[in-house]
Amino acid sequence: MDRTESTIDLTLNAAGLRLLLAAVSHQLDRWSGGDPVEQNNLQDMKTLLTAALLECTFQDN
Repeated sequence: MDRTESTIDLTLNAAGLRLLLAAVSHQLDRWSGGDPVEQNNLQDMKTLLTAALLECTFQDN
């Protein structure tokens, strides 16, 4: 990521994480081609969301 880009911080509960993960997974599953960098970014986002959801799940137990 270019450090000159704007960033935001989000606070999500487990339900929000699941929803975002489902949306990213849906986009990847139906990838129709295009910029491979975008596809890689989506895969990275899916990995991060999965990790965050696992962390949230373990904290709740």
